[in-house]
Parts: sequence; structure tokens; C-alpha cells
Amino acid sequence: MITLSIAVALVLILILSWLILLKEKKSYNIPGPTPLPLVGNGHLFLTRRTQFLPLMQRFQRDYGDAVRVHLFHNPYVLLYHPKYIEPLISSTELITKGKSYTFLHDWLGFGLLTSTGHKWRAHRKFLTPAFHFNILQNFLPVFIKNEKILINKLRNSYCNEKSFDLFPIIALTALDNITESIMGVSLNTQEDSHSNYVKSIETLSQIVALRMRNPFVAEEALFRLTPYKKSHDEAIKILHGHTKKVLAIRKEELKQANIEGLPENTEFGIKNKQAFIDLLLLSKIDGKRIDEEAVREEVDTFMFEGHDTTTSGITFTLFCLSKYQDIQEKVLQEQREIYHDDLSKDPIYSDLQKMKYLETVIRESLRLYPSVPMIERMITKDSELAGLKIKKNTSVIMDIFHMQRHPDLYDNPLEFRPERFDSPANAARNPFAWLAFSAGPRNCIGQKFAMMEMKVVIAAVVKSFNILPADMEPALCSDLILRSENGVKIKLIPRIG
Repeated sequence: MITLSIAVALVLILILSWLILLKEKKSYNIPGPTPLPLVGNGHLFLTRRTQFLPLMQRFQRDYGDAVRVHLFHNPYVLLYHPKYIEPLISSTELITKGKSYTFLHDWLGFGLLTSTGHKWRAHRKFLTPAFHFNILQNFLPVFIKNEKILINKLRNSYCNEKSFDLFPIIALTALDNITESIMGVSLNTQEDSHSNYVKSIETLSQIVALRMRNPFVAEEALFRLTPYKKSHDEAIKILHGHTKKVLAIRKEELKQANIEGLPENTEFGIKNKQAFIDLLLLSKIDGKRIDEEAVREEVDTFMFEGHDTTTSGITFTLFCLSKYQDIQEKVLQEQREIYHDDLSKDPIYSDLQKMKYLETVIRESLRLYPSVPMIERMITKDSELAGLKIKKNTSVIMDIFHMQRHPDLYDNPLEFRPERFDSPANAARNPFAWLAFSAGPRNCIGQKFAMMEMKVVIAAVVKSFNILPADMEPALCSDLILRSENGVKIKLIPRIG
């Protein structure tokens, strides 16, 4: 009798759940797969890392440029076209990040990436001067120093015509760049090919991405029962320990220099290469010094965003150049013209502005391989986006990866053609069809920093080596950034003369 009662109760729960989900589905004027009782469409997301991007593409193919899905009873809308994305990403009200970003809170807290409202606006305002071009020029010697270490490392260990995975090597270079330029502390991680920091970021990125795409692991109670929880906590301990080390070093330097506050009435904030970390340690918001935990959150945010995204951008651009020798030759020719055939010269800031063709190559690479393939917003009030009626508490995922490969936006979208970006006339008609650095009020605060770093590193590699393909396509994964499960492999041959 008890068994029968339980069975009847379960059936009623399933029926009730299904009726609720079907009603919820009808409340959206957006097509999508029919949800199942309890799980909604969650079962469709039980995929491997390399199957997630193809799954998103199938949704687009089957239902169009706006798709509604339910993960359990949580509604999501997937967007693939700028006509829907532009009004959302441009909004000054709908700035709250989506539900998936809560999985980053243990690591990044409520820094610039994950915060919203007054805290986000206040921090964005006072951190923006740290990325003024007058400040960025001070970072160039750091980039050049670390680029030289990279080139020597490649020449000594990888220049044997054998294929190798470029990603972890570039990751160490990018980490040294962000640590020394933005944080003012040199840790020389390029000399440590087994960096626990880099490995911890990769581990944590995979775990967070798994929770973002798998609704069953997303649930905290279930997550705690998995082996991922231990790896997650160990990685966070290493990352937070690294940040505290960086902060302790800089705080001691400020103490020794007897610096207790920022200069008054400076046009661009504190004018030195430690602008970012000093702003955090010395600034006041609403008359109060920023507390230590908030400083840690922002440092962790920028350490992650400032090295992992540029790693992806540099790596995939070099991968593209390995496949297209004619384009690589044009990049090299531009370098010869800038340096009057003396390729041993170090770049000055004005040289980077002359690298117009290289910039189109980087932009086209970021179109096909955006460092951040998807971003998410929470709809905090009932809204309408280009005719789509989206209810409050719906998470909206903007699929940048597939939008930037949309055949309605780009001719032959899978073809690598840097000339798409050599003039406004050749670019996609809608400016929101390229969102490698996002757009609107929450666009990437460090995009000029990233472009500058990418130019320095990529130009140095092209000047030093002929980059050859490795006959292996990347198995793309949409983790927190775009990665490849089987690496991003190339071959190198030294250039002569």
C-alpha cells in the first residue's frame, strides 16, 4: 500500500511538473524543444566538452536564431543573431550576469566580471583610468621582456619541426605579462613549465564550465557528492594563495616607499606601471578604503581575465597563420616595412599602431575563435528584445561563437579572410556581429591592453619563425574561454636573416 502511494505521488509530481513546464513553454514566443517532466531539457546537455558547441549549433539549425530551453524548471533563451543581442548587450539596465556566473563566486567573488548594480558601476568607473593608453605605454617594456623569453624558449625547445601544443606555453607568457604589468610583481612563471597557478586555472575552468553546461552537476547538493568538489577547492586554494602573495609583495613595496594614498587631481589616476593594483590598494569609494576581500576579488578577476583570454587569442591566431602561409607572409612583410628590414628591433608604441594588417588578422581569428565564446545575462524584469518576449528571471545566453560564423552576416563564414576588417565597408553590416570584446556598458575594460599584448607576441613569433600547420584540427571546447581538448598544435622553423 505504501509503495503504491509513493508510486502514485511520483506520477502526480511528474504530471504536475510537465504541465507547469508546458505552460511555461507557451508563455514564450520563442521556439525550442519540448521539455520533459522535472528535467526540462536538461538531458540534452549531458554532453562531453567537445560536444557542447555542436549541440548549440543544432539548436540554432533546428529552431532558428532565438531558442528557448529549460534546465529543470529554469528558463534559458539562446541568442545567435545581433538583431536580438544588440538591444540586450547595449542595455544600461539589464547588466546582471546570468545564473551560470554564480559558479564563479567561490573563485572570483564579486569582482568586475560577476558584480552588478552600484558596486559594479563604482568599480568600473575607478578602474577604467588604469587602462588609459598613457598607462598602457608603460607596459610595453614588460611585454617585450617576456616576449624575448618566449622566443628563446621556443627556439631552444620547440624549433625542431615537430608539432607541439602552443596553448600552455603562451599561457605562461600571458601570466607573466599580466602579473608584472598590471600587478607590478614579477614571478617569472615562464621558467616554471609546471606552474600550479596555470594548471589550477585550467582545472577550475573545466569544472565551472561543466557545471554551466550540465544541470545535474550544477546543483550544489549533487556537486558536493562528486570528486570535482575536492579538485575545485584545491584549485581555489592555490589561486587565492597566489593572489595573496602578489598583494603582500606590492603592499610591502608601498609601505617601504611610504605611499599611503593616491596623488590628488591626476588626470589618469596614478601614473606608473602599477596603476591597477595601486588603485585597488589606495583608492577610496564613497569615502572608504576598499576592503581586503574586495581587492582580492578584483585581482583574481583580472589575473584570470587578463591572461586566459589573451592566451586563447594569441594561440588561435598563430594557429590560423600556420594554415595560411600567404597571410603569414603578408604579416611578415608588414613587419619588414615597419622596421625597414631590421627585424631585430624592439617595437615602440607607435610601431604597434602601424600594424594594421596584423590587427585585421587578429580580428578575423577572434571572429572564428572568440576567446569568450558565450556570455550570459539575467533578465531582471519582463522585457522585449526585437519582438522576443522574455520573462523576468530568464537567463539569456548570447552565443558569440556561432553568431560570428553566421552565413547571414559573413560571406563564406568559415573562410579565414582578414580583409573583412581592413575597412568599415568590408566589415559586417551590423557592428554587433563581432563581439570578441563584448560591447555596451559591460564591454571588455582591457581590450586595448589585450590587443597591444597580442600584437607584440604574435609579431615576435612571426619575425622569428616560419609557422607551419601540424595537420591536426583543434577539438574545440567552450569552457570559460575557448580551448581545445587535444591542444592547439603547430610546427616552427627558424627564419634565416
